[in-house]
Amino acid sequence: MLRVISLRRVEACDANVVGAKAAALSKLMKYRVPVLPGLVVPVAEQRRFFLENGLLERVALGGDATIAEDIGSGTIDPGLLEDLVSALPRDATRFAVRSSGVSEDGAARSFAGQYETVLDVPLSALASAIRRCWASVWSVPAMAYRAHMSGLGSSHVEMAVLIQPMLEPRTAGVMFSVNPLTGSWREMTVEAAWGHGEAVVGGHVVPDFYVVRRPRRAPRPVQRVLARVRLEVIADHVNPQEMAWSPAGRGLTIPVSPAAVDAPKLRHAELFKLCRLGLRLEAIMGRPQDIEWAQDERGRFVVLQSRPVTTTVGVRRSGPTLWTRRFVGERWTEPVTPLGWSIMRDLIHGFIAYPKTSRELLDGGAPSQLVRFAPYFNVTVFRHLSFKLPGMPPPRFMMELLPPDEERRWLRRRGQSPDFRVYAAVLKETLAGRRWRRFRYNPFTNHKVWAQFEGELDDKLAALERALDEGGDAKRVRAECALLAETYVGIHICSLLFANLLFQFSDGWLGARGQSSLARDALRPARESWTVRTNHALWRLGRGEMTEAAFMALFGHRATNSWELFSDRWVEVPEHVQILAQAAAEHGDPQEMAEEQVRRAVRARADLDRPLRWVVELAQQYLLLRENQRFQFDRLLWVWKRAYLQLEAELGLSIRFLGNDELGALRAGEMSKEDATTLIHRRRLAWQAESQRRSAGDEPPVFLVGDDAVEPLVSDRRLQGMGISRGLVTGVVRVLHSIDEAGRLQTGEILVAHATDPGWTPLFLKAGGLVMEMGGMLSHGAVVAREYGLPAVVNVSGATRHLVDGQRITIDGSRGMVWVH
Repeated sequence: MLRVISLRRVEACDANVVGAKAAALSKLMKYRVPVLPGLVVPVAEQRRFFLENGLLERVALGGDATIAEDIGSGTIDPGLLEDLVSALPRDATRFAVRSSGVSEDGAARSFAGQYETVLDVPLSALASAIRRCWASVWSVPAMAYRAHMSGLGSSHVEMAVLIQPMLEPRTAGVMFSVNPLTGSWREMTVEAAWGHGEAVVGGHVVPDFYVVRRPRRAPRPVQRVLARVRLEVIADHVNPQEMAWSPAGRGLTIPVSPAAVDAPKLRHAELFKLCRLGLRLEAIMGRPQDIEWAQDERGRFVVLQSRPVTTTVGVRRSGPTLWTRRFVGERWTEPVTPLGWSIMRDLIHGFIAYPKTSRELLDGGAPSQLVRFAPYFNVTVFRHLSFKLPGMPPPRFMMELLPPDEERRWLRRRGQSPDFRVYAAVLKETLAGRRWRRFRYNPFTNHKVWAQFEGELDDKLAALERALDEGGDAKRVRAECALLAETYVGIHICSLLFANLLFQFSDGWLGARGQSSLARDALRPARESWTVRTNHALWRLGRGEMTEAAFMALFGHRATNSWELFSDRWVEVPEHVQILAQAAAEHGDPQEMAEEQVRRAVRARADLDRPLRWVVELAQQYLLLRENQRFQFDRLLWVWKRAYLQLEAELGLSIRFLGNDELGALRAGEMSKEDATTLIHRRRLAWQAESQRRSAGDEPPVFLVGDDAVEPLVSDRRLQGMGISRGLVTGVVRVLHSIDEAGRLQTGEILVAHATDPGWTPLFLKAGGLVMEMGGMLSHGAVVAREYGLPAVVNVSGATRHLVDGQRITIDGSRGMVWVH
């Protein structure tokens, strides 16, 4: 048996002998794809090493992290090293030593970046580098990855080692033959940086990013012809790079020439050449590919690695209930009170509960639950309602409701039908209960119905406030507020749905027409929102141009935990208003900024063809409603709260710590005042403890599967979220856990928060960028960030724990990337 195998040999095509990485490169060499020559230390030598060093039994039992140290100090058979040295090219002095696991680079699991690659290795250090590759199986990240992705935990992974001469590339990077960010199979993506690709795959630089429209799938001969005539650049983001990565220096140690700092890493002709190579690899390997590539000084491209994009794993449609805070986290940013939550819960359940469908086809669980005083909604149904047309992105707003690992499965698949049984059951239950009457479901009239309701709301709230001021019947006020809230939610839910659909449809249409650059300006409100008006008033208040009394009369109903009925409203905590006013006053007039954004939105809309312009205009209307409806609902909640405060005063109890049913029992005499007092005291202590816990940065998880928190893997260098406001900015991190800490934010810093609601947006004027753990494309923070032109990324799991004050990061609001420098 050969102890060292050349990539050119037939044996090198067997992944069980040389590992998946080396086998793929060997196969490509057979098709004359440009691949660096290499030698493989096969899997059998790993087994021999374990046997000769007394490690075989420990490995068979699964091993643990301590075994990595014993591997590192083990002895490799001198005969193997002699065979290896004699087979290496005579003119090569430095080498790249790469792990090649039997189970990695598969169609189901990639294990990308989990095992060791050692660069710039001299001949004398080859043995050490080989041991490092073998030991990397038991590194903490690799074991965590296996446990997370496959349940293998610390079990043994058979591994070969690939050794190739070092290449000194001009540029290098990563290419996907389908778009992994959107799920589109009509697009390819390329990342490129000066120097070695480690700068890109390790997240050490912000690379250039290209999106190329590719031809549709076709037989291989036809595909090769189409690739030459139907490639089109639809996104071209060139980012400055002052230093290139050097393996010898183990970092960014080589200065880039001044002329190259701001230059594109690839000209379009080179980009098309690389993409044609990627399409060729896809045809050879039979499925979409994730490719690491390099370009030498003469402009020739070399494939360093080609692995399948993981597309064969099925989407999840069974298992424990899926719960999330994602789309409600910005409405309840702080611990809720039992009474405030139960009132809102009962209201919302009237619109979203489908008990028969849930009982017969889903998990049978309740529509919502409260965990750690945080509302969670049952979104199991979206595992069944989601779909993906072949080669097209899935509906984005549905993907936002799935955990990252489930979303990844959807994005990587070519296509996936919905569960039509669930659609049919929902429709049947809707018809049986005439549920459509609860909604204002017509997209062409919903915004008109809102305008009419808004006018009526002004008159009714004014009358209800007068009744409270004059000592009127607070019970009647509470009942009328409940009816107004029911009407509001029936309009608001559909407004949100139409905003999401129109936004994604318009964004996709613009991209398909090669007008993605217009999306940033066109897809924002074409008039200033009430939130912008609020921030303008704060600016005036901070500059002494408006009195506090005048400000509170117009905006005192706003809050930082707005859908919590008993949240402190601004009029109740004027010290918060002063902090926000001071932050707003440190910059130019936010209204002028917003007016400029509106002018840009109008100009961008004018550049569109008539059909698309009409759709964008409708999208802009609903984007504006997204903000203005929240403003008016805050007004309603303030009147509603005042009515409950009167009841608290009458009973002499802090009834906000009772549920709605418990309050009813107390008032009906079914619960004694003593029992109520005991229950209130216990819950108040638990609520205060939870508030302190969150102030220390310990937020409830975004997703629960059953009772278990979803803890996604987090990279040290590059965090992936969802871009919700375009732009690229580098700055210093400032993590804020509550609005009480607003004074810590300095001008130009990157604001990192768990979630934001209307009370946070004055800080957007001061921040240089925004990173949030929760949110969505049409979350409050997203809409306002786009109004202000503030680069922003949301859904960055663990951002408030992983990022710390003082770090320098770069955020890309287009791609949803956060680079940690």
